Amino acid sequence: MTRAFLLAVSLLAPIGVQAETGAPSPEPVAPRPVISEIVAAHPAVARVFSGVIRGQNVTMLAFQTAGRVATMDVSPSDLIEPGQVIATLDDVTLEQDLASARAALEATEAEARLAASQLDRTETLFDRGIASDAELERARANRESTAAQVESARAEVQQAEDAARYATLTASRPGLVLSTEVDPGTVVSAGTGIVQVADPDGREAVIDIPEVLAETLPSDSTFEIRHHSQNVPPVIASLRLIEPVTQTSLNTRRLRLRLEDPPPDYRIGSLITATLESGGEPLIAIPVSAITGTEDEPKVWVVSNNGEERKVHLTPVTIDYTADGFAAIKDGLEAGDEIVTRGVHSLEDGQTVGVRIE
Repeated sequence: MTRAFLLAVSLLAPIGVQAETGAPSPEPVAPRPVISEIVAAHPAVARVFSGVIRGQNVTMLAFQTAGRVATMDVSPSDLIEPGQVIATLDDVTLEQDLASARAALEATEAEARLAASQLDRTETLFDRGIASDAELERARANRESTAAQVESARAEVQQAEDAARYATLTASRPGLVLSTEVDPGTVVSAGTGIVQVADPDGREAVIDIPEVLAETLPSDSTFEIRHHSQNVPPVIASLRLIEPVTQTSLNTRRLRLRLEDPPPDYRIGSLITATLESGGEPLIAIPVSAITGTEDEPKVWVVSNNGEERKVHLTPVTIDYTADGFAAIKDGLEAGDEIVTRGVHSLEDGQTVGVRIE
């Protein structure tokens, strides 16, 4: 029994010693590795978009009557003058229609004269008591019917004469032919587009930009327009219209830019590039992946360095616009700040991060 007691004391002794000295301290947490970058302010961040020169006033010319196209007297890129013949319809067919309408008018006029004579005879016989009331009514109805047919035939003659007169399509004002929609031999109806014409003096630049950029673009934005030929000087264009409908599956919006005194080299159809002017103010662009927080209160992790430890702090920022995976920052960051660009959703304020490796 004495040996058992001594064994128990010897086993408890280390436990007592451990309780007096305390538990071993935990190992220090290693700095968290992150991916970061140094913010830079660019004095002129250029947004360049491809586009084309279009006519500001574009119209579609059409015949006012139906027929078969006989000739097409213009081609795309032709300049036309007022009164110039653009296209014609088949005259033979139209003349045949006019002759047929006139012949039908003569036939109905003859029937109307006969109906009037029959009415006169029936009225005389009725006065003598030979013709009945029914015969007199039939004669009057026949005269009224043939008179109406004459008016209808005259309208058809007028329509045929108009068609023959409208068989020649002419230009009402100067213009540039953009496209021809039909070929000779095509049967067209009244109002079918034949030729697309643009006002050569009313020119504008048309470009497509990301929808997110279009939504924040100021209404007084200006662009520098450059011709695809190197020896043509650039011109300034102002924003005229942002079309309300997304143009393609790439989520772009179409902009129409008003050109300021463009030289003749900026012809309709010329390829151009448009550069969004930033006014020379510094612009900070950071990856969208660096942004955390909410849409109303965006924030980024800024790394502070006191010489010994590097810690992250959550900093509110103001976003101007986002496009192509980058966000333009208006306020909250300065050139030279170091921000975290990856793993922003798993950090804590004041957390230590690893040493930056270039």
